[in-house]
Amino acid sequence: MRQILVAERGIVSPNFMQEQLSFAYVRAVVFRSGFNLYEPVKDDHGIDGTIASYSRGMGRVDYQVKSTTHYATRNEEIVYQLRVEDYNRLITEDDLPRILILFIMPDDDSLWLSHSPEELCLRKCAYWVSLMGQPPSANKSTVQVSVPLANVFSPEGLRDLFTRLPSGEL
Repeated sequence: MRQILVAERGIVSPNFMQEQLSFAYVRAVVFRSGFNLYEPVKDDHGIDGTIASYSRGMGRVDYQVKSTTHYATRNEEIVYQLRVEDYNRLITEDDLPRILILFIMPDDDSLWLSHSPEELCLRKCAYWVSLMGQPPSANKSTVQVSVPLANVFSPEGLRDLFTRLPSGEL
């Protein structure tokens, strides 16, 4: 389990809060989908976790999750600046497929999460993309990636992703 670090007076930074809410989003979708989730104690290889469906015989997929409040869309895709180090880890061909999960959040942090006796709501939505097989980047800091708006990271979207795993159509 990840250790949550608290800053002075019990307040965490907005970036840390954003990161933890994105992990919560992924967990909620994975478990609602009926899949298993494995997270390393420490992220030292650019992989935040593994989603698995052993009972359905559909395999596993590694993922890295990012979140942002600043993004652009173009041609039915989200345009996102990913650190080159993260990009080069995600393009690596491996036994397990790898995906980037991008959680889009409102600009106003007071809208990130709301709660009432009827619901707990995380806003907005996450999307995924496989970058495996893409060419390495020679950039120094970031590389622009495109995440299809059609690849919604939802229970239905995750089940669809897993049906595509055996054929390698990510």
